[in-house]
Order: sequence, then structure tokens, then C-alpha cells
Amino acid sequence: MEIQKITTALGVHSETGRLREVMVHRPDLSLQRLTPENCRALLFDDVLWVKKARQEHDAFVDALRERGVAVLDFGTLLAETLAIPEARGWLLDHRLAPGAVGVDVAAELRPWLDEVRPTGCRIT
Repeated sequence: MEIQKITTALGVHSETGRLREVMVHRPDLSLQRLTPENCRALLFDDVLWVKKARQEHDAFVDALRERGVAVLDFGTLLAETLAIPEARGWLLDHRLAPGAVGVDVAAELRPWLDEVRPTGCRIT
């Protein structure tokens, strides 16, 4: 499979134009790890109720779709990307660089992560 290059400039180019497509990430385990001590350092005003955040996220996504907006799920896109060997290799090369995670960690994790297959399912 050949990797396709993006030819359009990504970003918001109008404050008043019609939203056509958006990428979302459903609240997940990371929000369950917020504490009163770390939430402000992570730019949250307070600890969130994860179940309520998911409900509000799902309602928001439904409202976007009802208005014709294409909603892309980050987890699904990541799984599809990781299924492409060249893209997977690029990502692992950049995220598991010995200078970023340490030589020992990179040496141990890389062979294992090369074998793990993405499932394509959304983490809930």
C-alpha cells in the first residue's frame, strides 16, 4: 500500500465558514487519571466526571453529523495509519528514538511494537 501525501493545507481558514470535517477524540482513560493535584498543571479547571464527558462528547458528535459535518475519530485514524507498514515504521522511528526514550527502552520496545497489530477499535 502506498502512503498518500496530503495536498491541501490543514487548518482553520475562516472563523465564519461552514465546518465540513473535524477530528475528535472521545474522552477516555486519560481523564480518569486526573486528580485535584494534577488537573491544573494539565490545563483543566477541575477534575472531570468521565462518564458525563463521554455523554456530552457523543451528543456533540451526533449534532455535528446531523448538520452534515464529517466526523473523523482519532483512534480509528491512528489504527488505520498503524496498519500501513511504512507509516508504522515512521511513527515508531520518531516516537521511540533512543534520544527521546533512552537506548534500553527503545531496544526493548521496538521489536515488540513492530509485532503488535492495531485492532481498529475505539478505546472506551
